[in-house]
Amino acid sequence: MTAIEPRLGFLIEGSTDGGGADTGKSGHGAASGEPPEGTEASAALAFARDVVGEVETVTLAAVAAGDVDLDRFDALWWHAYDPVSDPATVADCAEPIRAFLADGGGIFCSARALAQVSALGIDPVPPDATGTEEVTDPVGPLWHPLYDGHPAVDGLDGLRHHIRPAGSTAPYARYEDVLPERADVLASTYRGVEDVPREVTVLQWRIGSGTAIGVGVGMEFAQHDDETTEATRERFAADVIRWLAGANEYDTALATGRPKSGREFERYRDALSGDRDRPSYHVTAPVNWLNDPNGMLHHDGTYHLFYQYNPAGPYHHSVHWGHAASEDLVHWEDRPVAMSPEPGGPDRDGCWSGCAVAVDVVEGSDGETDRVVPAGDVDDAGDAGDAVTATDVPVAEADADAVHALYTGGRDGWQRPCLATATDADLTGFETAETNPVVRSPPPELDLSSTPGEPAHFRDHCLWYEDDRWHQLIGAGLQDRGGAAVLYTSRDLREWTYEGPALVTEEADSGVVWECPELLRFPEADLLHVSDYEDVRYFVGAFDADDGRFRVDDEGVLDPGAFYAPQSLSTPDGRTITVGWLREERSAASQWDAGWSGAMSLPREIEVVDGELRQRPAREVDRLRGPRLIDGTRTAGSTPHRLDATGEAFEVRARLDPGDGVVALRVRESPDGTERTTVRIGGDRAVVDRSESSLDRDARDSAVGVCVDDLERPLDVRVFVDASVLELFVNGRRALATRIYPTRHDATGISLSTVPSGTVDTDDASDENEVGRADADSSGDCVGSRNRVEVDLSVWRMKNAWPIGVDEPRRVDPE
Repeated sequence: MTAIEPRLGFLIEGSTDGGGADTGKSGHGAASGEPPEGTEASAALAFARDVVGEVETVTLAAVAAGDVDLDRFDALWWHAYDPVSDPATVADCAEPIRAFLADGGGIFCSARALAQVSALGIDPVPPDATGTEEVTDPVGPLWHPLYDGHPAVDGLDGLRHHIRPAGSTAPYARYEDVLPERADVLASTYRGVEDVPREVTVLQWRIGSGTAIGVGVGMEFAQHDDETTEATRERFAADVIRWLAGANEYDTALATGRPKSGREFERYRDALSGDRDRPSYHVTAPVNWLNDPNGMLHHDGTYHLFYQYNPAGPYHHSVHWGHAASEDLVHWEDRPVAMSPEPGGPDRDGCWSGCAVAVDVVEGSDGETDRVVPAGDVDDAGDAGDAVTATDVPVAEADADAVHALYTGGRDGWQRPCLATATDADLTGFETAETNPVVRSPPPELDLSSTPGEPAHFRDHCLWYEDDRWHQLIGAGLQDRGGAAVLYTSRDLREWTYEGPALVTEEADSGVVWECPELLRFPEADLLHVSDYEDVRYFVGAFDADDGRFRVDDEGVLDPGAFYAPQSLSTPDGRTITVGWLREERSAASQWDAGWSGAMSLPREIEVVDGELRQRPAREVDRLRGPRLIDGTRTAGSTPHRLDATGEAFEVRARLDPGDGVVALRVRESPDGTERTTVRIGGDRAVVDRSESSLDRDARDSAVGVCVDDLERPLDVRVFVDASVLELFVNGRRALATRIYPTRHDATGISLSTVPSGTVDTDDASDENEVGRADADSSGDCVGSRNRVEVDLSVWRMKNAWPIGVDEPRRVDPE
C-alpha cells in the first residue's frame, strides 16, 4: 500500500461490457463505468473523489469474472443503496475479494452492502434485518467505548453520533436477533435521544492481514441533509476510507475479529482497567455483558465458571457462554467463549443458562442402551450389564469420558433444553448434539405463562444423578398461578421423561416465573432455590425421588441485595460453593458508556445446619488479602473516627457487640461526607444505607439489610468493597451483596461511629436526619459516652483476581 497517494476501487453493479467511461487505464483489463448522474452511487463516488485522489469505478461483474487486478487498490468501497439485482455475481466475487483482504487490502461495505457480507465470504452469518424505513428521528452509530480511539471516529466527540437527519426513507442493514460469527461490533444505533443497542450496525472483520468495515445505518450522500448530520457523516465516512486505504495507522489489537483468545481478552481488561466502578477481585467479563453463572464444576484440577455473555456490547441479548477458569476459586483467567449460538440451530437466538457435568459411559449388554453416569460414581469392576450403582471410590476426574452441558436454547421466543459436549479436557469449546433440543416442547398439560415474544416461560436447568437415573429441574411460570420447578428424568441425558412439577408457588402469584432452579443436598436437609426476577427464594426441606416432589419445611430470601441466579459446585474436599450474578443498579446508558455490565459474587460456602441456611465467604477468599492496613481495637463513639486507611478494593473484618446502640461503618467516604455508604449494625438488623453512596441520581439508593437479632454476640462482620460491589457477611450465616457507584475520586475513606439507641430505625436506614445530628455531636457528653463500642478491627487491601496487576492494587488510592 502507498500512504502518500492511496488508490480506492469504487464497486458498482454492472456488466463487463463497460457501460461508461473507462477510467481503469488500459493494460489492467478492468471493466469500469460511471454510475448515472443524480443517483446515490454517483453522489457517493463524488464524495470519495473529494477524499481520495485516485478513485476508479469497478463493476462487480468484472471482479467475478477475474477481469480486474484488485491488488493495485489499497481499498474497495461498495456503497449499495438499492437492493442487489444479481446475487449470483456477488457470490462469485467472494474468492477474489477474500484473497484481496488476506493480502492486506480493505473493503468498506455501506448501506445495503453490509447485507452481502455472507455472500462475499466475510462472515457466515448475514444481517437478519434489511430493508427501507422511515427516518423519524436523526439516526447514527452508538459507538462502543472500547473502540473510542478507532480511526473511524477520529475527530468526533463522544459515543453518540447522528449521521442522517429525520424526514426521509432510508435503506438499512443490521443485526437484531442474531450476531455475526467473526466480527467485532464497533457500534449499535443511536436514534433521536435513545440508545438502541440491539440494532447492531457498524462492524469490523479481520481477514488475514486485511480489514472489512460494514456500516448499515445513515450512509446516504444524495438525499436531503442538514449541516450537522452532513458534517458528521462525511467526517465519519472519510475517516473510514482514509484508514482502509492506508492513510491512517491504527493499533487493531482490540479489533481482531472473533473468536477471541485469552490473550486478547487480557487486552480488553487492560483497556477498561482505569474504570473506578469496575471490580478488580470479583469475576467480571473481559468486556460487555455478563449475567447468570453457568456450568460451574471442578474438573481435572481446575474450577470452571461459565456465564451468560454478549460479545456485542454491555446489554442482555444473543447470549453466549463466556468462560473463566481458576486453580483456587479466587484467581481467574479468561478463556475463549465456550459456546455460541448456531445460526440454523434451536439456540440461534442465544445459548441461555444451564449446568455441566462430567460423566462416564457404561456399555450396555444384551442389546441394552449405553448408560451415562456421573464420572467416578460407577463401580467399573462390575459387569457392564449390571445395575449401575454409586461407589465410594471415585475415579480421577481426568478419566471422565465426557463433560456435558445442558442449557436452554432460544429461538423465535421458544426456550428448549439442549445438550452439548466439551471438545477437549480444558473445556474450551462445546459441540452441540445433532438431536437438539433434547426436550422438543414443554409439557402440554402445563398451562405455561407467556409474554410478548415468549410463547412459554420454560427455561434453565439443574442436573443431578439419583436412583440410577438423571434428574433435571427446569424453571417455569404457570398462567394465573406463578412459579414452578418442573421435573424430568433420563438414563442418558438425551431422552427425557416428564415427571410433573416438583414444587409450585404455594399461593397464586400471577406473572411470577421461577428461573435458574437448583437443588442442593445436605446431610440434614435439602435446599431448593429459584430466582423470580427480583429475589432468590429458597426452600429448606426434602426432595422425595420416588414421587418427584419437594416438601418445604422453611423458606426465605437467600440474599436481599443485587444477588441473582446463583449456581453451585462441589469442591474436592466436599464443600458446596455458590456464586451469584450481581446485577447492575445504574442506568443502561451508564453501562453502555462503561463498556461492561455485571459481576459475580465472591464464592460462598453454603450449607443447611439445624434447619437454617448459612452462607459465608469461601475460605479461599483470604488468599486475596494484600497488605493489612489496620489491625487492632478501635473505639466507635458519637464523633466519627476516620480510620487510617483508604481504598476502593478492601476487606473490613469487625468483631463487635453494639449493645442497645448501632455501630456505623462508613466506606467509600469523601472527606466532606457528600458521598459515603454506611453499614449499620445494631438492633435487629445489619443494613447497607446507600442514600449517600453516589451523586449520580440514576444509581439506585434504596437500603438493603439482613436480620441479626437471633445471632450470638459479639457479631463477626465482614464487609468486602470492590469498586462498585459491596458484600456483607454476618457471623458466617447471613449475607447480602449490593452495588454502589461513588463519583468522586476522593471517596475512598473509612470511618467508624455510633448512633445512640432510639435515633435510628434500621428498617428505614435512609433517614439521615438523626444520624447527622449524632455524627455532629463531638461534646463527649454522657449520651456519647454511653454509646462507645469497642471494635476489634482488621482492614486489608485486596489483590487483583486477574493476571494484570495481581501483586499490586490496580488503582492508586489517593491519600
